[in-house]
Amino acid sequence: MKALAGDLSEFPLTDIIQLVDLSKQTGAVVIEGNRSSKTLHGCIYFRDGKIIGAEMSGYAPLEAVYTFFTISSGPFHFHDDMQIDEPTITVSNEVIIMEGIMRQDAWQEQDEEESIPSLLMVPRLVPNPATGSSDINLQAEEWRVLTMVNGKNTVGQIAQRSGLGETRTREIIAELLSSGLIEERPESAEPED
Repeated sequence: MKALAGDLSEFPLTDIIQLVDLSKQTGAVVIEGNRSSKTLHGCIYFRDGKIIGAEMSGYAPLEAVYTFFTISSGPFHFHDDMQIDEPTITVSNEVIIMEGIMRQDAWQEQDEEESIPSLLMVPRLVPNPATGSSDINLQAEEWRVLTMVNGKNTVGQIAQRSGLGETRTREIIAELLSSGLIEERPESAEPED
């Protein structure tokens, strides 16, 4: 196969995965893309055309692949000399593409929707939430996110630490904001101890 290289704005990740799969290539696609003023760098490993691993700082392998779908531009290059010893991803390419496209769509919707917090926002707990006489009922994922809200962590950091992914974490933060349990830390406020 001729060297596979280009820009994600002209050759989306879905096409790259399908091309590598069709040609049964072994190696890695190295990607460097920009998303919301943040540069994301990493790679996706293939063996005989199937995705078997991925690397991106701060992300589990499968979450890294899904995060690559949210990058709309940036250079990529396929290297047939890059490999990993043990597969870290066993999900089929088809399932990865379907989930990746859903994440891509959700990311674009969240960026357009003003009620969804940015990854750079720093939430903090509301000292005395006005819940009235109603009980607070949170799901396990919501509790996990709430325990990481400390006035220091950004939404992006909470997403990485929680393992829930950026899309789901942003949704949960929006729910916690609307319920009055957390608020955005003002720019002038010092990080809390």
